[in-house]
Amino acid sequence: MNLEQAKFTLKSNAPVGFESSRKEDSPQHDRSKHDIGIDPRPFPTCTDGATEPKERKEMAASNLRQMNTQTVSAPRSKKFATYDDSKLVSFIRKVQPIVEEELSYGMTPIFDCNDNLYDTAERYRVCRHQELTLRSLNPDHQVANRNEGKPFYVGAAAWLSILTRDAPLLVVACSPSHAAWCDHVSSIVTVFSPRRDRYGGSVQWVELSSNPVKACIESLETNPYNRDMFAGGTVSGDVYIWHYEMNLKVERNSFAELHSETTDCGKVVDMAWTRYNVMSKSDYALLTAHSEGTVILWRVGKSIVKDKIFKLSAPSVNGKALILTRILATSNTEFVAGCDDGSLLLCSTTQLIPLGSTSGERTVGVNSSTATSTSLGKVNCFSPGTLELKSHSFSVTSLQKIEKRRQELLISCDLTGEVLFHDITDSINSTPTLIIKMPLPFKTRIVCTSDTEYIFSPTGNGLLELYRIGSGKVHTVEPSLPMRGSPNLIKMSANGKWLITGTYGGTFIIYSVVIDY
Repeated sequence: MNLEQAKFTLKSNAPVGFESSRKEDSPQHDRSKHDIGIDPRPFPTCTDGATEPKERKEMAASNLRQMNTQTVSAPRSKKFATYDDSKLVSFIRKVQPIVEEELSYGMTPIFDCNDNLYDTAERYRVCRHQELTLRSLNPDHQVANRNEGKPFYVGAAAWLSILTRDAPLLVVACSPSHAAWCDHVSSIVTVFSPRRDRYGGSVQWVELSSNPVKACIESLETNPYNRDMFAGGTVSGDVYIWHYEMNLKVERNSFAELHSETTDCGKVVDMAWTRYNVMSKSDYALLTAHSEGTVILWRVGKSIVKDKIFKLSAPSVNGKALILTRILATSNTEFVAGCDDGSLLLCSTTQLIPLGSTSGERTVGVNSSTATSTSLGKVNCFSPGTLELKSHSFSVTSLQKIEKRRQELLISCDLTGEVLFHDITDSINSTPTLIIKMPLPFKTRIVCTSDTEYIFSPTGNGLLELYRIGSGKVHTVEPSLPMRGSPNLIKMSANGKWLITGTYGGTFIIYSVVIDY
């Protein structure tokens, strides 16, 4: 037989490589010392080439039974000892009570990655904090509505910059219910400042100052890029812009009116702030939505002027008159408008169709009360590029944008509580990603939490409803006294810790929101 072929016979040969350190066949003095090789001794190798598979299985099972019946004990020689018995006993005596206490609590439940680890009622703690009443601040409205039980019907509010203890300044305004033919009386905008109590444990909002306006204000909006600046719109088409500057000596005069102008586009129903240009951080853009289907773009910088006028129309119905109810700026070049018939229009300011120009008056100075130089100019009028999203069944009452984990969501709600979620992260889709129908009664305004877990909505009897999106459960927060009204306002502060709802005959309710993570 060839010597090379003899190496591959079934004959048992000596192992090739390192020998095991547990070699017990050789005498003690012949054992070689190795730094490696701690594997147990292998099973005897079957050298009979004619052994059947059944016999091999029986041999393996027999060896396994022998291993199970053997008692394995740690070596006691100094060479293999790795612990001290006294120290081990002492450690076990210390650990045993702790282990028994942990075991008494039972097994820890294993949650799915999609499960909510917090109970709804425990994670969000919403409490009624304070009630603000504006009834006595405007006696003219009380005289005009002496025979009515609810002199104030429409409310507006805006949270400004944080002043103390995570509590921002607050601006509120009220107006009575208006008809198309009535004379709109003058109104006021009242500023409330948070004050710590004498022990510093809580804050209460106290009146700081009041600014008069020409007509009743029904919309107030804070500039998110400069929270010391806010704008207001009246039922007569007046647009106001104010700015807050801390003045510790004369705090009541801290608010200055930067601009006021009367437009001829109808009632101001809503407002939205955005950047005028992404490259410029000093210029802002204010969008004012008017009831007659018109949106005005104001450039707010060193001077405040009308920049463009947009005439909106529904692409599906040519010549259809639109009545706007809400507006929301999604970027510096796009905004979404909600309509009375439930339509949702995504408008782009980069795709404009010129419609001509209209004569208007531009204010040159920043402060219109001191500016004396005005000039008649022409304001360009355009029709923006419009895309119709899935429409609601009834009038759109709320628009909100939420950024969550690099995802941008457009949330809209109509009068019946139908909520649509659109994903506008990259390119908006006309089909909503989620549709929720909250239970009646009718919802006038809602606000969604930043984690898209809750929807807050005020009710006519003074309750605040907390609707859980995932489960559909509804929790309520009751007022201190029974209230009646038709609240059309709910605003959440930028830090998510304060809510204001109203109005209930001139009374606003402030809630504190605590989130346990």
